[in-house]
Amino acid sequence: MLLGMSYGMIQLFKWLANDLMKQIAENHQRIEGIIIKLIDNSKQERADNKLYFEKVVTMLDSTYTMMAKLYKENGK
Repeated sequence: MLLGMSYGMIQLFKWLANDLMKQIAENHQRIEGIIIKLIDNSKQERADNKLYFEKVVTMLDSTYTMMAKLYKENGK
């Protein structure tokens, strides 16, 4: 009986060491890939937002300059 239980424990440990650890490693790789993609997307969004903000500032500056010129011309 002791030999049978020992054999069962050995098989259980082999299963844990092989199959279960492989599944854990695969899940870890998938999660790592997802995190990397999320970080890349976040960096891309920040860069896009920065470009958009620069465009808005440029348009506002142009509008302000144009309105100042019109005000000066009408004020004369």
